[in-house]
Amino acid sequence: MRRKDSSKRIEARVAYSAAGCNRREALLALASCGLAIALGSAQAAEWPDRPVKVLVGYPAGGANDLVARAVTARMTEALKQSFIVENRTGAAGTIAADTAAKAAPDGYTLYMISSAQVLAPSVRKEVNFDPVKDYRPIYLCASAPYFLVVHKDVPAKSVADLVAMAKARPNALNYASSGVGAGPHLTSSLFMTMAGIALNHVPYRGDADALVDLTAGRVEASFISVAASNPHIQSGALRALAVSSAERLALAPNVPTVAESGYPGFDMSAWWGLVGPAKLPDEIVRKAAAAVKPILDTPTFAAQFAAQGIAPGKLGPDEFAQRIAADFVRFADIVKRAGIKPQ
Repeated sequence: MRRKDSSKRIEARVAYSAAGCNRREALLALASCGLAIALGSAQAAEWPDRPVKVLVGYPAGGANDLVARAVTARMTEALKQSFIVENRTGAAGTIAADTAAKAAPDGYTLYMISSAQVLAPSVRKEVNFDPVKDYRPIYLCASAPYFLVVHKDVPAKSVADLVAMAKARPNALNYASSGVGAGPHLTSSLFMTMAGIALNHVPYRGDADALVDLTAGRVEASFISVAASNPHIQSGALRALAVSSAERLALAPNVPTVAESGYPGFDMSAWWGLVGPAKLPDEIVRKAAAAVKPILDTPTFAAQFAAQGIAPGKLGPDEFAQRIAADFVRFADIVKRAGIKPQ
């Protein structure tokens, strides 16, 4: 009996000791969790206390890069810490997009996303990021529409004229784009769907190459960036029939929108905005957005880009998130209806 009692007492002590260990471990785990939360909050409150890297997926000198540099230069002044643009080029901007999606959510790697990356999953076979789920939107910084232009010898003086010509001669008129699946290709596809016409697509490797044949009259029409095409419009080599945005451009107040020209709701533009990794803390998002908004509100920022048809953005974190999600669905639908095959 004594041996049995002794054995039971030993088992009880072991059980009690184990329970105590479990309680201690639980308390330690809770304490560690609380400490981690406290440290995270402190780090977010102190952000930025060292230089911040802002990834751009395209080479220096392009619209995405120029917008990023204009915004980051002023963020450096506002937040008293260096914001450094890093051009991580390749694979039509998707290398930078993938890197940004996988970055630590500490606020020290941000990304100037473009509408092209929201389009990418619909037109590229290999995309390793989700533009809706993998980023935390901070602010839509800028947008730029496209001019619908024709060569000077094309008799069309309006969108209605061009549509009438296209309906009379299906697939006979050629239109240029800066590449299969690029923004101008998507814009042209939407236009053809809404207008009920068929034009022959001639893709190029960029605006510069497309303009060579446009100004020579080897292709008749194109949706093309304002910055690239406006000098040729001013010289008379090209004629602007419309602008793709919902509102007219201050740069060309006499050029109507496509929507005004008989296609209500038509609104297509390239855009660029600041985002971070998906788990970026709320405090950092708020602090970054609060620094960006006054930059975009200044007349100086608007004047800096007016000649390129680039307008300041007006969407904060929540509205920008809604824009990304809506464009993701809209772009995928346009691609599907146009029969554009992923490359």
